[in-house]
Amino acid sequence: MKCPCGSDKNYSVCCGVYHSGEALAPTAEALMRSRYAAFAKNQMQYLRDTTDPQTLDLIDDEANKEWAERAKFLKLEILNAEEKGTKGLVEFKAFYSIDDEDYVHHEVSTFRKQAGEWFFKSGKIKGEKTK
Repeated sequence: MKCPCGSDKNYSVCCGVYHSGEALAPTAEALMRSRYAAFAKNQMQYLRDTTDPQTLDLIDDEANKEWAERAKFLKLEILNAEEKGTKGLVEFKAFYSIDDEDYVHHEVSTFRKQAGEWFFKSGKIKGEKTK
């Protein structure tokens, strides 16, 4: 089965290795892709585990779970990915549908690397609208 992150690789050799704990995402972009795939596969624990402990209390786990269960994830588009030392930035568009209505979630996410591991720190929504 193809990985939901859009890499054209099989899930088991792409984001599946991160979700299983077999490997850590090597870049901020890889972590972003694996988090999108985690939403698509309803891997809520992975989302918690890869969120910066400093911002974890800002995450609404129940709302994320409800949204992931209702949404059909269509594709992920990475618009920009940068890393400088222990800081990363990824701008992306996540395409999904709920109740046969299509949406685009456009966000700029920040990431932080600590002890060799990337974490999602925060996200700024650029706009969510119907296609």
